[in-house]
Amino acid sequence: MSTPSSPPLAGTPAFFRPHWFFVGLTIGLIVMSWLGRRAASSDYHPGFQRFFPAISPEASYYPTVGEMMAIVRARCGPDQVLVIIGGNSVLQGVWQPPGMIWSEYLQEELGSQYCVINLAQRGAAPTDGGAIVAEALRREFPRQVYIANEKPGTEIPPLGNATYRFIFWDAYFKGWLLGGAVRAAAVRDELWHQDLSVHAVLLGTGYLDRLLRFQDFWNRMAMEKFNSVPSQYAPAPPGLFSPRKLFQDTESDVGGYDEGVRYRPEARDREMEILRATAGSFYEATADGGWQMMPLKRSRLTRSYARAFPQPLHSRTLLLVGRDSPYYRDQLTPAAARRDEQSIRETVELMRDGGYAALDYGRDFSVEDYGDRTHLAVSGGRKLAEAVAPAVRAISARLNYLR
Repeated sequence: MSTPSSPPLAGTPAFFRPHWFFVGLTIGLIVMSWLGRRAASSDYHPGFQRFFPAISPEASYYPTVGEMMAIVRARCGPDQVLVIIGGNSVLQGVWQPPGMIWSEYLQEELGSQYCVINLAQRGAAPTDGGAIVAEALRREFPRQVYIANEKPGTEIPPLGNATYRFIFWDAYFKGWLLGGAVRAAAVRDELWHQDLSVHAVLLGTGYLDRLLRFQDFWNRMAMEKFNSVPSQYAPAPPGLFSPRKLFQDTESDVGGYDEGVRYRPEARDREMEILRATAGSFYEATADGGWQMMPLKRSRLTRSYARAFPQPLHSRTLLLVGRDSPYYRDQLTPAAARRDEQSIRETVELMRDGGYAALDYGRDFSVEDYGDRTHLAVSGGRKLAEAVAPAVRAISARLNYLR
């Protein structure tokens, strides 16, 4: 006589069996994990040139570190020096349409021994996305140069800006980053200032994604199959929910615009205020009519540059400090112009003291080389590439990349 099976729990449907539920859940999680890892195992950005607005956080698209590493692997060979560009919209190439982006000119200048990948994002800090990807690939591509930019006198946050910190946490929870006391302290400080519920969600999501890779899975689905998040950059219906791979990089070439478009009259006063305040906020006049950086500011910058990147990465990092358009700089008083130049020179010196390669640009750029106060037109992008290429070669020679 057979033994009767256990009756279902009281209050549950007769067909429900807890052990089958957990078996199904386990199988589902395993499949999810496999799909997520498979999603990030190959590049799904054909013809990638940069993360333009429609495939960026501006449009609620959050590229993962695994996704960006796949972009690099698909384009760069082990015999090439990997050059990753991070930083903000200036290096992303605002006012430079596809095919005429400064990073493409840099690739032409450097030649086939190098592989240039532009991972800059609008409003990003030097330590944001591109820096994280370069660090995560440090063993796979040990011959690499990382390029980013920053304004004079600006401190560099070790965990990047809040907008792009999701990239840091992505790599951090997956164990792809260097450790060290400085970074550990920055992480503790960041978590300490989080609300407890935010802290719990961050930790839970971070470790869960490490296991399941659901972010990689959904990004690939959005890119190739179905865009589930409408945005201002999506096509009009019926293409609103079409795969993001069909969205276009619509950056325009400002070269044909006159000064009234590039330097809009309603914005000129505000732009001049920003220019004057850049150096004006941390320089003080001296008795002989000159300028000096405020001692506290110098100390803060020195500390910031020392801590921004893990120490082993300083020597292969190139930091760029640019000048604003001469359309505005030419309106400065002689004293303010000297202060502006001094702020650029001394910022570069402090970066070099921190162990980085550093370069200023724009001294000989014309009004026509800019699309607005800070962003470069196509001609300015070409000049930037011509200025940066020798610095990249110098880093490669110093670190024996081309031996």
